[in-house]
Amino acid sequence: MRILLLSSAIMVTSSPIFATPCQSITNNKQRLACYDEFFGRPDNAPQDIPADALNAAQATQPAATSSNATASAVASANPAKPGALAASDAAAASAHHFWNDFALRDGPGPNATNPAVLAITHGSENSSSLAQAGLTWRLGKNFLPQTLTDWGWRWYSALWINMNTESDNPYNTRGAQLGAAGTLFDARQDGFALGSSANINIKQDSQNHTQSQGVAFDTRLILPGWLVIGKPYSPDRASWFVYPLGGVYVDHLARVVKGDETGTAMGGYAGVSGDYYPGGWLWRLRFHASFLAAKDLESTPGLNRRFSRLSRFGVDYSLAPNKDGSRPSVMPSISLERIVGDNYIDGTAYTAQTVLSLKLLTN
Repeated sequence: MRILLLSSAIMVTSSPIFATPCQSITNNKQRLACYDEFFGRPDNAPQDIPADALNAAQATQPAATSSNATASAVASANPAKPGALAASDAAAASAHHFWNDFALRDGPGPNATNPAVLAITHGSENSSSLAQAGLTWRLGKNFLPQTLTDWGWRWYSALWINMNTESDNPYNTRGAQLGAAGTLFDARQDGFALGSSANINIKQDSQNHTQSQGVAFDTRLILPGWLVIGKPYSPDRASWFVYPLGGVYVDHLARVVKGDETGTAMGGYAGVSGDYYPGGWLWRLRFHASFLAAKDLESTPGLNRRFSRLSRFGVDYSLAPNKDGSRPSVMPSISLERIVGDNYIDGTAYTAQTVLSLKLLTN
């Protein structure tokens, strides 16, 4: 068992990108109007939205709002005040910065939720480093159907790297994606939603000198009231966020290990990820676990079919959370995590290691 000391783990997100900005609106009517705009059904909106549904949307959905959309939501609540409306629009626009369109996480795309990781260890005989990072740039909504834009769909591009120089089984994979992400269905109206993305991608394994191009679709189930309960880091009560997930892909293996055949593979993956916040005296703790299995279902004759399983579980202790469940601008935490298995989707070679880490999450 190898112990890794994490020197830094950073996640940069922004409310206009991956969570609704409605929380910052203090006026009740204006905030509800913002929620209506966010969920895409202002004509049939209820007077209130269950907190669990809102938390689920904030945790998974690229917001269907930009600074201008937020202002228009506020405008719908005050149709008789054009002056105040223009001021709100200008203030919202001026508050948006170019950097707010970027997010750094442990993988590419809006469905990646964990902090980016950089781990370095030094030993008497050897040293190793681990890096898991994906930089996602949220783009506009042009040329997307109106229904998808109402559900928060936006174009995005992403670059990512997954590297571990551990001498026993090193790996070094990087890639790029271009796609669109948002939700399918309406958590408020239908009782569930699917946080989804579709992309074209390219992956390169520098360790084995392989390369592939392909297309993929991934999704995860958002089920408020059952699998999504409460607010994170709340001292009032326990909460949990569980997301069954899956996806399908087509990969063209253009460059392979010497002796293997090039060709095309089609397959899928499924798994589950979950966070549990015990609340009470232990309200600063977050227990987290995930499992992902992937398999090639069809492939070009002569091409080796792939199969992998990866499990992760651990506990984080937050050093600076907000008791009301909102995310502070900077939130460091101490984490202990066990990682076992491999994942050919992101190039993770088989590993069995325990990671002691210091993480930093910033908004």
